[in-house]
Amino acid sequence: MTAGTTNAQATDTTSSVSVARDVRSEVKGATVTNIRDVKRKTADLDSSTDSVSPFHKNCPSRTLLDTISDKWAVLIVLSMEHGALRHGEIKEQVQGITPKMLTQRLGVLVEDGLVTRTAHATIPPRVDYQLTELGQSVIEPCRAMYSWAVANVEEVEAYRSA
Repeated sequence: MTAGTTNAQATDTTSSVSVARDVRSEVKGATVTNIRDVKRKTADLDSSTDSVSPFHKNCPSRTLLDTISDKWAVLIVLSMEHGALRHGEIKEQVQGITPKMLTQRLGVLVEDGLVTRTAHATIPPRVDYQLTELGQSVIEPCRAMYSWAVANVEEVEAYRSA
């Protein structure tokens, strides 16, 4: 955006920032801590239509693309396709993920609104993770990426070994 752009114009143009990420959005490589920071940082975006393209270096969608294209995120989302799971159940399904990485990825998915975390007041404590409606909407793209990988793994491995 240019310096003369009004806040309303900045808000309209950068609605893809979607302050659903509450208080931890990343714009222009800096972590912002509140909505005022988001508006100020997004006001700095270039006013061309490229600024809302994932090819533009300042496009806010890049953070989300990074999240949903992560190999662990794809596998975690697919593991929860049929309902709520506990941390250990996800770890059993997603073989090879460390407990620390699983906790980190779940935290990002919760922060981005793709997963809900429900802590039950029981002894022992119980926490369930479940896809939100938004999380359900990413299953099809995740499934498509997985299907493509399965269909092409041999060809890719042949290129790697050549």
